[in-house]
Amino acid sequence: MKNLFTVTMIAGLVFGLGFVIVPEIMLDNFGITNNLAANAITRNTGTALLGFVVLVWFGRKSTNPEVHKIVLTTLFIYWLLSSITMIIGQLSGVFSIIGWGTVALHLGFMIVFGIYLYKV
Repeated sequence: MKNLFTVTMIAGLVFGLGFVIVPEIMLDNFGITNNLAANAITRNTGTALLGFVVLVWFGRKSTNPEVHKIVLTTLFIYWLLSSITMIIGQLSGVFSIIGWGTVALHLGFMIVFGIYLYKV
């Protein structure tokens, strides 16, 4: 589980910092029109991802199985819901082809977190 939390922290840091610091570049990569409103929402999303990094950090450091279950449940639900919204966005043509990579990333994390949650 420690490896899962570490990988999740790295992904959260990369995307979270990217969304907060350079939202214009992140939006361009996804083929999303870059404007002030999109930048604000992108930065807000980045702060949420950075919040998840903190949650996973505490989960990674904890030896309490209940804390692990809480972190796994929280992030499984996040990955499930974000997978759904990413798929909807991708199928509706909101994102460029790179969006499918993000869909795969979200689905992958959802599956792995679901497997770990099932085992706990």
